[in-house]
Amino acid sequence: MEATRSPLRTILTIVMDVLIVIAVAETVRMVVVFFGAFSSQPWGELIKAFTDPVTLPFGIEIIKTPYGGFFDVNAALTVAAALIAEWVLSVVRSRS
Repeated sequence: MEATRSPLRTILTIVMDVLIVIAVAETVRMVVVFFGAFSSQPWGELIKAFTDPVTLPFGIEIIKTPYGGFFDVNAALTVAAALIAEWVLSVVRSRS
């Protein structure tokens, strides 16, 4: 392994880390909005407001849950997209 990292590897690592943070934040959002009591709390509203800008608009309708909340399919697909993108970048990084 070389002693210094190339700038490309460093940039890829930073982007990969950001994608993981987005995936974790979206997963937390899914749990919060799944239970209506959580999403009505001030911290639940803060989490939802924080993750709204990064939730990809796939245009899929939400699914109501028996817990007073909903399953956010768009957030779930955002998690999948972020993790797939992170995996692709990890392959690119390992070959650079």
